[in-house]
Amino acid sequence: MAADDILKVLTEPTVDVALAARVLGIGKNAAYRAREAGDIPSIKVGGQYRVPSAKLREMLGIKPEPIAA
Repeated sequence: MAADDILKVLTEPTVDVALAARVLGIGKNAAYRAREAGDIPSIKVGGQYRVPSAKLREMLGIKPEPIAA
């Protein structure tokens, strides 16, 4: 997993299943199976499945930063 992967999870609204697999420390095939089983939440955008970054951060135990007023 690269620092760039975590940056994408922190800044982009969705990521692809392969990136989710890397940050979760599992193989790509396992991630696709978990997505099909509903263990990794996903939405279909165009022709591909995307993982909402907020849900992925929850799975990783990354708490959201409070919004500064």
